[in-house]
Amino acid sequence: MAEEFYWSDADVHFIQGPVGSGKTTTLMKSRLRRAIMMPRSTVDGVRRYKVLFIRETYRQLWSTTIPSYLEVFPKDLGTWSGGRGDPVTHVIHFEDEHGPIEFTAEFMAFGDNIIASMRGVQATDIVMNEGDTMPVDVLTVGIGRIDRYPGRHHFDGLPRQIQSYGQLVGDMNAPDEDNWTFSVLHDGDNRRNMGKQLTQAMQDDETALARKEGRKPDTVREIRIEFTNQPGYGEPGCENTQNLSPSYYPRQIASMKLAGRGDMVDRLVFNKVVYLRVGDPVFEREFNARIHVSEETIPILPNLPLLVGLDQGFKGAAVVAQLAGWMRWRILGELHFPNERLMAVTFGQRLQEFLETRAPGVEVEAGYGDMAGEHGASQAADENETWNLLVARTVGFTIRPQIIGQNRIQPRLEAVRAALEAPLEGGQPGVLIDPSCKFLRRGFSARYVWTDEIDRNGDKRKVPDKRYTEANVMDALQYLLLSQHKADGTSPYMHRLSDNRPHARMGHNGGPRMSDRKTGGLQMRHDVLNPYGG
Repeated sequence: MAEEFYWSDADVHFIQGPVGSGKTTTLMKSRLRRAIMMPRSTVDGVRRYKVLFIRETYRQLWSTTIPSYLEVFPKDLGTWSGGRGDPVTHVIHFEDEHGPIEFTAEFMAFGDNIIASMRGVQATDIVMNEGDTMPVDVLTVGIGRIDRYPGRHHFDGLPRQIQSYGQLVGDMNAPDEDNWTFSVLHDGDNRRNMGKQLTQAMQDDETALARKEGRKPDTVREIRIEFTNQPGYGEPGCENTQNLSPSYYPRQIASMKLAGRGDMVDRLVFNKVVYLRVGDPVFEREFNARIHVSEETIPILPNLPLLVGLDQGFKGAAVVAQLAGWMRWRILGELHFPNERLMAVTFGQRLQEFLETRAPGVEVEAGYGDMAGEHGASQAADENETWNLLVARTVGFTIRPQIIGQNRIQPRLEAVRAALEAPLEGGQPGVLIDPSCKFLRRGFSARYVWTDEIDRNGDKRKVPDKRYTEANVMDALQYLLLSQHKADGTSPYMHRLSDNRPHARMGHNGGPRMSDRKTGGLQMRHDVLNPYGG
């Protein structure tokens, strides 16, 4: 995968991989390859190549990017100008069998104003080291600053297909799903669409310039955006391990966990896209994405009805599932619109459309909602109608208020814990979540977290933080899973356990005696009528 990236001449190309995978070194060495393959000037035959390394601050440049560069291109190879904390230029002159080459590397921080900082930049290539830490504006502005060095007159007379030679590249670890690199790079359709948009923007610029110069506009070259994703540690084909000690990755994992950052292991070691935590996840111990999140879209079982959990309000949420086998929850999808304030009827209409699209023709057995949805609310067309009633009337199935536990948080949390901890049966966990459920996955992994609440007596306790929108979808899941619990709130998984377990029967319940005393009942160690033994 690293070699694929090394040989690429795509206009935009990023490589993602775990720590130690060699991606940054590959990126640096590929700049030398690009310089060697640069078209020779028709003026003097010299191949002139300039690469710009860009970061937000000079501290970042000097702490990470420049040390990585100097491992491949030592200072004494050329002329180094610039001091620590300032812009730097490194110029190297060398020759091969095809003639002389001038290699120039520049290091620049863009600071607070990307557009102003990059105005006037002229480079052959631009490098976004640790690209996921930079804003997408660097990409959109930078694409217009590549292929500007050397001047166009150095390419006069060359075939048109080699007169344009520029590239914007970057390396990165796995981002979180909110990062622009995930939406732009991981989705092939998005990459192609962005390439078309950039191509059209450059064509518009060329058309405007041609009109100003009184000539016919040229057709610009199509922009290609490519992405290389290396295997993570433990996966087949994990790269660069021959240059690492056998303990390298185990030591990385251990150090991250000891530092209290176990959430970084998936991202930096296993090269998995994750969500950045905003606190301690409520289900950190019970939830495991490798077990509870399906790698592929979960198929609909046409012979099973749908069950829906709902959370009421302007930021309403719904979770749609099927219950397969014995307590095997298949979470098929979720519905939530955090950027909109929806009336109950509008939410019901969108839920109906979602069901018709995701599970056409499949019967909905019931919905289970928040008890608060049974109260008259301002979003109701009639003040005597409730959120649950309005949504139910719109979608055409009954929504029952979840009364087990009287809406207390602990029974709801225990319902989810019981399902997450259910033993595997036929290789299936108690809860399997469709990969499309981004709010649920984000909530479990990073954003449904504990916070401190102080009651009227001044006592502090841990409760889920409701400030993050994922809490709405998690609530909907809780109402759904609680629907299968007993009226007293006990888990169906517990009722399935055999009463023949050694600890299942004690004392008066038919098991061994709990003490050697012949008399039963509560026994006290002193005479209440003679407490001091006088």
